[in-house]
Amino acid sequence: MKCHFPALLALAFAFVRAYPTLDTTSKSKQVSAVVIFGDSYTDEGLTQYRPGSNGEVGEPGTVLSTGGRVWPEYVNQYSGVKIYDYARSGAVCDSIFSPTSRNGVKQNQIPSFLADNEYVNSTGQRVLDNPSAETVYAIWIGTNDLGNGVFFTDSQPKGFPLTKYTDCVFEQLDRLYDIGARSFVVMNIAPLDLTPQYALPENGGVTNSRYWKDKSQFNSNLTQISETMREYSILVNAVYNYQIPYELKVADRYAKSQFALFDVHSLMSDIWNRPSVYLNGTVPLNVTGYAAGCSTSVCTSKSSWDSYMWYDELHPSEQTDRIIAREFVEVLKGRIDLVQLENSTLL
Repeated sequence: MKCHFPALLALAFAFVRAYPTLDTTSKSKQVSAVVIFGDSYTDEGLTQYRPGSNGEVGEPGTVLSTGGRVWPEYVNQYSGVKIYDYARSGAVCDSIFSPTSRNGVKQNQIPSFLADNEYVNSTGQRVLDNPSAETVYAIWIGTNDLGNGVFFTDSQPKGFPLTKYTDCVFEQLDRLYDIGARSFVVMNIAPLDLTPQYALPENGGVTNSRYWKDKSQFNSNLTQISETMREYSILVNAVYNYQIPYELKVADRYAKSQFALFDVHSLMSDIWNRPSVYLNGTVPLNVTGYAAGCSTSVCTSKSSWDSYMWYDELHPSEQTDRIIAREFVEVLKGRIDLVQLENSTLL
């Protein structure tokens, strides 16, 4: 199944920023595949699409960071496009950022995709069906880069500013561009300061988390932790807002490419502020607690989890992921424009 997206439309959706050109003659294109890179927010449980030693390719998991399926699986369900998901839990953009061993988009995910992209079986068939003109490349990375154990706790290599992270994201897009990728979706940083791990005390912030067990030892001032994460997230997202049009229109870094910046931060903030518009579980709507932390018998039913924005202290719920997937599909359908850019035209 293919989804259509016009190359040139006015921006039509609150959570996606696109970058138009003066050329209005392009015809709509089709999307038949999406290749995705990221961390646990996106990890389907697969690492490659080449057959393993048993000659088989795995299937996406059903119990993942949301407690169920993650958003790329719903993109496939809602649109029918093929999904090639290389995201791994715990990943950062560049594994050098972390003092501990972590999967890196740079060191692991892009190389795994490139190996799959070149793989041809004994009958001459490619393992990936990703024609350049019909494939969108998406990246959603940064939750761990900005988080504890890396930049938030000053655990990155000495002298590394936050812009090392955003620079890394664009460097990975360079590698994809070099092998023919021309349509990209960059997903910005989620509102991490609203997750229970980083939230204000009055917004459900926890003293310690399964993902940050010594949080209170690092800083017992939860308000300061939350405010710092809020500032980090806003700063990095501002870099995306300005760097993407700069790279496209001034630096001419990605000639004749199509880009959309999916403002997941605003989307998830809207869920937090207006849960009744998005959540639909069987218990009172909850944006400050998390489903995995509910200790009452009513939470044994997964239908109640859809009342929660968060599955655990750090990860969105499956219902939140359905919403993210729904809006991502709007990009692919054409309600949102992945717009083509002319090399030398400044708007």
